[in-house]
Formats: sequence, structure tokens, C-alpha cells
Amino acid sequence: MAASIGRWSLFLLAVLCFLGQASGGLSPGVSRDDDLLVPYSRARARSARDCTRVRAGSREHESWPPSAATPGARGPAVRTFISHFADRAVSGHLTRAAEPLHAFSVLEPGGPGGCASRRRATVEETVRAAGCSVAQNGGFFRIDTGECLGNVVSDGRRVSSAGGLQNAQFGIRHDGTLVTGYLSEEEVLDPENAFVQLLSGVVWLIRNGSIYINESQEAECDETQETGSFSKFVNVMSARTAVGHDRKGQLVLFHADGQTEQRGINLWEMAEFLLKQDVVNAINLDGGGSATFVLNGTLASYPSDHCQDNMWRCPRRVSTVVCIHEPRCQPPDCNGRGTCVEGHCQCIGHFWRGAACDRLDCGPSNCSQHGLCTETGCRCEAGWTGSSCSEGKAPKRAPSPALDTQGEACTNGSFGEDCARKCQCQNGAACDPAQGTCLCPPGFTGDTCAQECPFGWHGPGCQQLCECEHQCPCNPQTGNCSLYPPALNSILSQVKQCLQPSEATLKTGEHSLLTGTTWLALTLALVFLLLLSSVANVSLLLSSRAERSRHLDGAYVYHPLQEMNGELLAAEKEQLGDARNPFKD
Repeated sequence: MAASIGRWSLFLLAVLCFLGQASGGLSPGVSRDDDLLVPYSRARARSARDCTRVRAGSREHESWPPSAATPGARGPAVRTFISHFADRAVSGHLTRAAEPLHAFSVLEPGGPGGCASRRRATVEETVRAAGCSVAQNGGFFRIDTGECLGNVVSDGRRVSSAGGLQNAQFGIRHDGTLVTGYLSEEEVLDPENAFVQLLSGVVWLIRNGSIYINESQEAECDETQETGSFSKFVNVMSARTAVGHDRKGQLVLFHADGQTEQRGINLWEMAEFLLKQDVVNAINLDGGGSATFVLNGTLASYPSDHCQDNMWRCPRRVSTVVCIHEPRCQPPDCNGRGTCVEGHCQCIGHFWRGAACDRLDCGPSNCSQHGLCTETGCRCEAGWTGSSCSEGKAPKRAPSPALDTQGEACTNGSFGEDCARKCQCQNGAACDPAQGTCLCPPGFTGDTCAQECPFGWHGPGCQQLCECEHQCPCNPQTGNCSLYPPALNSILSQVKQCLQPSEATLKTGEHSLLTGTTWLALTLALVFLLLLSSVANVSLLLSSRAERSRHLDGAYVYHPLQEMNGELLAAEKEQLGDARNPFKD
């Protein structure tokens, strides 16, 4: 029994050892970073960006217009080569991709946030989630800290800055323009046509169809030439990578296998090879042990770094990665206003336009210059209406600063946005279709032109003083001293010198009833009547006093008290009764 258990234990241990060895053989392992190819002397502690900083202005670079869309294009074209360079056989890959604006990206190591966290990852690890059909290592980095060096813009996000230090750059702007060369900090940050992809290399290999290596050495780092290290970086055999474009505006990626000082090519040989492939502009990227080529997610190059066990070769954990993928829209979601189909945004709605559905277009009239184009159509300025802000005729009036004197505007006494508000103007005043303010005709004033000009003023806005003789008022509309509105007749008729006889009166010879003679006759009559009344009153008063005096001078008459009280004596009552009834028995 014990022997049986022992045999089973040995069997399980052997299986575990086998699985461990198998898994170890399948794992890519970690490279030793032993094939270093640096452009500057490590003894002088120079980084790949130790050049003069240029913050503003324009630097030497080439801009190439975007390539035209290629209908039916089916992904990148990858060519594998084994060529002889000075009797050395070198293998590698040359990749072309149409429409680089939609099919090319610069990736951070290990995905977004890799540069900020100074992460390093193999090209295979980085492209795993990015969907790259072809990928290579990208820009330079610090091998000890993992810091991304130079300018890095990944899908429109700037994740690393060169701070104006000058080294060769390759990038794609928002409109698809391909840019190669040197850039100031101001040019990198240009908001008018921002970069959507950008990375830095070392040495501008080809400029406008000519080799530019010597000029590039002088432009990028003058002081490093004394050490001889930069010259060695240019001329030594090693694995190399590059990025550029051809005359058709297609993106070109180059990769050559090698190992520093043992196999591979130098920068001169790489530049000459690219010229034969009709490449117009190209820059050198990181090489040596960093040179990696991945096809459809699988390593397709021969790494030069040794693995930790020193027997096998392992791909290096690098920084940025250049990636060719299926055409994508920029931005991928078309700004939320469209659907991305084969790298082109199909905009939603009737008014969004542009490659990224980022431009509103309301038709050729552009809202007739009297409105704002929105995602629902023209939003007309106050005083205009209609689908193109051009409906309705402007009333005849003085020019308004809010509107053009030509064109169409609100009608029927309306104003405001979509002509939805009613004007309050009176007395025939014109209503501004934009603000609703009233333009008063001569002779009227006030916010709604409801008030006539004050007494003695006339004209537009009642700003002119009447110039009539004797300070007489004038017509508030024309300023004419002979014409008056009916409302003033009763007032002005009291002033003789201010009145002028009408033409009808002059023709008929009739005189006005209110002449000076008439007034004088009426006054004399009233005075005469007053005198007669006074004489009559005096005579009545004197007559009354004379009668009273006569009664007081006569005999005294006694009247019984009963009579005074209204009571008669019995005899008198009886006599009175007999007198009233003559037929009494």
C-alpha cells in the first residue's frame, strides 16, 4: 500500500514538473534589456530630448494633404522582405495603410494612462485590447523609469510633452494632414487644427523625397557630436523601425530585424530603402531591442533582447506603440451625433455635417444671415421668421440698426423671435420687428407714440422749436404757423393776432362774429343793462322806505289779542255764519 502511494506521488510530481516546464516554455518571459541602442552618450547623462527648447514660432516641417478615401479598401498591405545591405541579408516588414486619419493610432503602453503611470508593456500586451491588425513599437522612453519621451498625442489626448525640445515628429492633424519634422510648443498646441495622433522620434530620415540625416543631426543636438555617440547611433548596424508616408498620402511603417553591431541596418541604409518605396517623409523610431513587429496580435519579428535565462530571445517591454486598425471615426462616437461606418460618420438628423458630425449646416442660405443654425434648424433672430429666417416683408420705416434695410421681417404689427409679440405703437408709428420699439412720425412722442408734441414744439421726436411770430404755436407735424390741429382752435381763438382768416372767409367776404366791434358792442350793452338794473333797484328801495314811514306817522290802532291769535268773538262768528248761509231759517 505504501509503495503504491509512493508511486502515485512520484507520478503527480512528474506531471507538475512537466506542466511547469511547458508553461515556462510557452511564456514569452521578460527580456533583459541588453540590446540597447541609444542616440546620446549615457556617460554624459543626456536624454533623447536634450536640445534647445522652442516655445513659439514656426519650425521646419512638412505638411502633406490627407489621402482621398479609397472605396473598397481592405485593411493594410503588409510586405515581408529579405534584402541584402552590403552583402548582409536583412529581413523585415513594410506596411502601407490608406486613410491614416481613420486607420492609425498612437497607443500608450498597456492602454490609456500608461504614460502618466510610466508603465512599460510589450507590443502584444498593448494591442490586445486595441484591435490592431499591425503594430510596432513607437517612440523613445527612459529604460530605467519607463517615462515616455517627447510629444505623445493618442487619439486626440496629449499624454506627454517635449516642452519645446527639438526632435523629429510625426503626426496627423484633425483634418487628416500628415505632419513630419520639427515643431515648436505653440505649433503642437495649435487649437485651430489640433493633432489627433503625434509621437517623437530621433532623426528625420527623409524630407520631401530626399535623405535628411546630416541636417537632422545638426538640428536635433549640436553639442552631442563631440562625443561621437550620436554618429554611432546613426551608422551602427541594428534593428530599426520608422514611420512616414508615401506620395499617395498612405501611412508607411518600416521594421527590420537585427542586433546592435551584429546584424541589421544603419539609418542611411534604411533611408535609401524607403526612398525606393516612394516614401516622401519619414522619421526614425526606437530600435535595437525595442524593435518589435506584431501581426494580428502575434509576434512576427525576431527580438534581439535575451530572456532572463539567457537562452531564448524575448520581446522588450516598451513604451508607446504605433497601431494600424480597422478604419475608425474621429472621435469614435462621432461626437454622439452619428454612427461610425467603416471609418466614416453617418450623421444623425438633417443639419449635422462634417467628418466628425461637428458642423451644423442649415443649407446654402445659412439662415439668410439672420439666424443661428441649430440641430433642429434655423433659430431666427428677433424680427425674422421662416425655415431660413427670410419670411415676411419689413414695413417701410427708417433703417433699424438691428436689421438690414433689405430683406424680409415681421409683418402685421408683430415683432420679436418668430414674430410672436404684438407691437403697441400708435398714430401710425413704425414698429421695429426686432425689438418692438416705436419709430414715431413727426408730431408725436413717447414709448408708444401716443403723446402729441408739447405746446410750441414740432417735428420728429418733437425736437424742433416753433418759429411763429408772437410766440404762437405751430403745426406739430410740419411746423407751419398757419395750420393748427382742431384740438387747439378753442385756445388759439382767444388770441386775435395769432389767428389768420381762412381762405373760405376771404373769398366770401364774410366776417367772423368774434370781431373787435362785436366785443365792444356786447360790452356796452352789458354795461347799459347793468346801469338800468341799478337804477330800478334804487327806486324800489326808496319807495319801500316811504311807505313804511307813512304808516308809522298815522293814529294808533288797537287790535284785540284774540284777533291776533286768530280767534273771533261769538257775535262776529255768528254774523259771519249768517253771511255765508243766506237760506238759513
